[in-house]
Amino acid sequence: MAQNKSTNNSEVKGQLPDEVVMLELLLRDGLQHASRTVPTEAKIWYADQLVRAGYKYIEVTNFGHPALLSQSRDAEEVLEKVHKLKIVQEEKPHLKCYGMTRKAFERAADMAQKGYPPSSLAFTISTEDLHGRRNSGRTRKEYLAEIPDFIKIAEANGYEIDMALACVYGSPISGPVPIENTFELMDWGLDHGIRRFTPCDTTGESNPKRSYEYMAAMVDRYGKYDDKIKFRTCHFHECRGQSLANTFAAVLAGGNIIETSLGMGGGQPAFMVDGVPGKGSGPLYTNSWEVGNCPTEDCVVMLDEMGIETGIDIDLLLCLGRVFEWTMERSLPVWTTKAGRPIKYPVEWCIPPNSLEHIPPYGPPQVFWASPEKYIPASKEFIDREFGGRTYKWGKCEDQEEAYCRLEILDED
Repeated sequence: MAQNKSTNNSEVKGQLPDEVVMLELLLRDGLQHASRTVPTEAKIWYADQLVRAGYKYIEVTNFGHPALLSQSRDAEEVLEKVHKLKIVQEEKPHLKCYGMTRKAFERAADMAQKGYPPSSLAFTISTEDLHGRRNSGRTRKEYLAEIPDFIKIAEANGYEIDMALACVYGSPISGPVPIENTFELMDWGLDHGIRRFTPCDTTGESNPKRSYEYMAAMVDRYGKYDDKIKFRTCHFHECRGQSLANTFAAVLAGGNIIETSLGMGGGQPAFMVDGVPGKGSGPLYTNSWEVGNCPTEDCVVMLDEMGIETGIDIDLLLCLGRVFEWTMERSLPVWTTKAGRPIKYPVEWCIPPNSLEHIPPYGPPQVFWASPEKYIPASKEFIDREFGGRTYKWGKCEDQEEAYCRLEILDED
């Protein structure tokens, strides 16, 4: 039995990439479901901090109509101020924006002419027409007739165009969507010169099996173009508690660009913003109000625990997740901003069996915060004193003074 377990672990490890690219959605997708507008100054602060945390790719804004997308009515100001951040000028991250209409592409073009271009501008086309009618007001055929103009505007103004594909893994309106629908749109895009694609589980309809199979199918079909196009994007929304599992399954299938949002933010653009109804893409068309993107904090910790390099300063990221709760003025459905990262060595605070010091006040909810004191290493003297002379084993390597090993034995035989 042990032999089989070892073999299976090796097989899984062999499917994991050494590293992935993280793209943070917070400033665009991550805020669009919020019921009140977030100040421009806050958006710029988060952009600065995210690049400091190691992000090379961030979403910045949406050039959609400001009357419908109140959260992005400051699109030009945000993009310009992000460009002017010192850390952005030094690190030169990819600044991804969105736009669904010719007017949106023209607004992005104006910003490019002023010296503040998006690195890429994405439009969202649905893989099935019932959702397309709700999301963009167009069927696929109707939308494809408009996109050649988008391509010309982008090419003339020096920014890339990205085809974001909605409902690849399923639709909240029509149910499962055949992968052939995605192939049809991507093939059309390739024929028209598009080289960036973002396949999305737009409302959290997928499951790990489907996420694996669909990503594997895309890799099988388009992997031969890896040196020319970007398409291995894992973009999974949350609705039923499966976004992390879906992301992991897609990574196993060959995904290597991970799009997530701090605080599990995002979802269908809000219908009610600052008390004013009639915004976004109309009343909610998902089965759950508590929706969002795969939570960045939990996803990055998960990838790191599996030995996958993300390039992100995880401790700073968890701090930003806690700060973002203050921006949103509520506790957000993210685990690791409360529980922190798994420990890698014995820690002092939870070893004493009868200490009452860390019982939290009565909730609701009872929030356990992984404060820095919970990561203070326990000295050998402290542990010896707690065990009172009893024999014990823990994970410290006997041949290296400061190294720690994976725990294999917890008790004396």
